[in-house]
Amino acid sequence: MPVIKVFPQDVDRKLTEVFARFGYDGASMELLSQATGLKKASLYHRFPGGKKEMAKHVLLNIRAWFLDRVDAVIRDTSRPLDVRLEEALMAISDLFANGDRNCPLRMLSAGSESASFQESIAACFTILSDGFALVATENGLPEDIAKAKAMEAIINIQGSLVLSRAMNDNNIFRTSISAIPKLLGQGN
Repeated sequence: MPVIKVFPQDVDRKLTEVFARFGYDGASMELLSQATGLKKASLYHRFPGGKKEMAKHVLLNIRAWFLDRVDAVIRDTSRPLDVRLEEALMAISDLFANGDRNCPLRMLSAGSESASFQESIAACFTILSDGFALVATENGLPEDIAKAKAMEAIINIQGSLVLSRAMNDNNIFRTSISAIPKLLGQGN
């Protein structure tokens, strides 16, 4: 039987997709194995802590993604603020397939092991909140209002993801994303 090469970034992407779709409790080892193309023994070899270690690995990757695709973009003051925010929001839209994909952070925040992931999930949302607050302060909003608007933007994203999926209407998510610049003080 020929050996099939499985690339780590493909495994990471597939693990993320399974946890985003099924959450921790619904992501069986069988589903994780099928999605990644790895036998269960190979998954345990890569992740000796099993499913819990896989979920923690996914969260580390998501944190790195937020640092790279949102935080670093927003903090790059060599470019205009509106361009930085637009690029970060486009990345967020891509991450959630324009409202068609569940948020893995939300899906891992519920279930039997949610307490194990709380710190990592909060760290991801803090990166997003800090970035949005920075945009709002650069737009001239006072720091306390900027922080509140940043949190509101995250709530709008998460809520619109739930509604988009429930109502089978991705325009809900797109509308929410397109309203974020104004919410953060752009154009005021």
